[in-house]
Amino acid sequence: MQKPVIGVVEDEMVIADTICLNLRKLGYTTTTTSPSYARAIKMMEEEKPDLMLVDINLGGEKDGIDLAKHIRQHYPIPIIFLTANSDAATLERAKQVNPDGYIVKPYKKSDLFAAIEIAMSNRSRQFQKPEAIDYIMVKDGYDYIKVFLMEIVYVQSDQNYAVLNLKNGKKLMVRSTIGEMMEKLPPNVFNRIGRGTIVNTQHINKVQTDKVIIGDAAFTISKATRDGLIALMEGLFK
Repeated sequence: MQKPVIGVVEDEMVIADTICLNLRKLGYTTTTTSPSYARAIKMMEEEKPDLMLVDINLGGEKDGIDLAKHIRQHYPIPIIFLTANSDAATLERAKQVNPDGYIVKPYKKSDLFAAIEIAMSNRSRQFQKPEAIDYIMVKDGYDYIKVFLMEIVYVQSDQNYAVLNLKNGKKLMVRSTIGEMMEKLPPNVFNRIGRGTIVNTQHINKVQTDKVIIGDAAFTISKATRDGLIALMEGLFK
């Protein structure tokens, strides 16, 4: 099996070089190292890593947790945090983005290997055939309703509610944030293409330069979102 390409985000150049050296010794390919949030965004767009190693403490206004939030919204890849901080406050913030691993400095080469292999293995299990998970249960008033995944065309946020737009034309309003709804849906089929929109990739008719077309509906997307969406859709057929 081909080893994954690892993206490294670390603002200390010496540490970044050491990480990349250790990764290459383990047989992985590494991207250009990124010392900041902005450079990491550019690197992901251009080099498309399979997994991200992200230092939480980056120089600049946005840190590694901010970067992880962006990755979660646009790329279906694992994230492993590297940090010298293991305090409760940092851990609590990190938990909010559901990282696939968390390594506290200093760490051994074997720690990197174990964390990467486990994260990739866990993520590959999520990318099973869509038929493996075919419905979710959503609360409608006092009742719970079974909704089959293929019936959901797209989901949009409406203040404190998520509106499920179904294939039969009906709309189901669920008391849930868009983020909470995304956690219920399998990431190998559904993709969050904006702050308030989730789409079922199997219902997409066309992906244009700046839009996603589903039936008569059109949704504006950024370049980063478009690239992540195409990567996800291509992954379904590998």
